[in-house]
Amino acid sequence: MENGLSAWAKNKSFPGIHINGPKRDEFISIADSLLKGILPKGWEWVNSSSNTIVARRTAPSTYYKEFLKKSPFEGLKNIFRGNRSKRARLNREILIGKGFHSPTTYCWGRKRGRPFFFTEGVDALGVGTFIHNNWKLPLFEEKRYFKRIIIEKLGQEIGRLHKAGIYHADLRLNNILIQHNKNKIKFYLIDNESIYCFKRIPRRLIEKNLIQVNMIFPLYVTRQDRLCFFNSYNKVYNRFSIAEQSVLIKKVQRRTLKRLLKIMQREKMTDKQIHRLPASFI
Repeated sequence: MENGLSAWAKNKSFPGIHINGPKRDEFISIADSLLKGILPKGWEWVNSSSNTIVARRTAPSTYYKEFLKKSPFEGLKNIFRGNRSKRARLNREILIGKGFHSPTTYCWGRKRGRPFFFTEGVDALGVGTFIHNNWKLPLFEEKRYFKRIIIEKLGQEIGRLHKAGIYHADLRLNNILIQHNKNKIKFYLIDNESIYCFKRIPRRLIEKNLIQVNMIFPLYVTRQDRLCFFNSYNKVYNRFSIAEQSVLIKKVQRRTLKRLLKIMQREKMTDKQIHRLPASFI
């Protein structure tokens, strides 16, 4: 069936679409439909930012992501640095080369200035979604133990990222996917179009990443949980002295809680409402 579809796609004309990659023939007709706003059989639209269009196929799990213009000047910027689809692909290769995980890119392309790509859908959850689903109180001893392991592993992963000189500008919790089998934990990084490499990451960017990863309401994590994360992070990324670590932790904690309080006040949320937050909010 797949061979028949590939042969049909090769002989079919899709005006204006430029597409490359190892699975080009399999996805060119699907890309044509999605670019027209038509869902192929087995696909569904996924909520996303105003700057992207995302669709998902359940079996085999696959994602389509189209990048919309953020500003009238984006086209000019792309001439010098490549469009977001290209940057995401190249940045993924950097991550893989440094020993991190990110979903496989099947193919990529564009149509009249509309870049897109198709990626593997890994069997994993966004960390924000995972926390929302699993860390509501009360937690029994086994869950508390596993929670501590995940926090330690996450701290180590972000420490490894910074030690490798990699700054991910959109390190929100749901841009870090978690895959686990008993005590075996693997993280995948997604939305990689805004990754930058440094010999030594500026401290303000480190603070920004740590705040992004710590944007979890106190209903789900305690102060001890946050300290556990920071301790694991600093053991791997041992750039800071004990005194500097203390200053950094206090600053990140203060700014994180201030941002969380603003969210609660803006949304006029109670503790009960936080429990019912959609996973994408966290």
